Amino acid sequence: MNWTTEEIRYLEEHQGEGAMAIAEALGRTVISVQVQACRYGISLVPRWRCPKCGAVTRKPLSSITGWCANCTKEARRDRIAEEVREMEEEVRRAERENRERQALYSKKHRMKKKLESMKSE
Repeated sequence: MNWTTEEIRYLEEHQGEGAMAIAEALGRTVISVQVQACRYGISLVPRWRCPKCGAVTRKPLSSITGWCANCTKEARRDRIAEEVREMEEEVRRAERENRERQALYSKKHRMKKKLESMKSE
């Protein structure tokens, strides 16, 4: 059975969906779709479009985020950066508290010495 112009157009427009999906949509065999694609120089390698950035990729989207690898890495980097900011704030607070505590200990020590010196007079 010959291929119609509409079927060839469909093959070109949906090439990234893979041979099996196109064959099902057109009611053709997978082999027939592959032969026609080869004849017209059309790649049937499946492609995915990232819903976050819109990029088309040949790698499947992340099963966790549903995004491409780059968007997933960026999101992970952002989460790590936020964790680092939180940790830095925690360290700053701990250092500030330690300085204040140490200042109080020093003041207490000075006051003790002063009292002792006053008692000995």
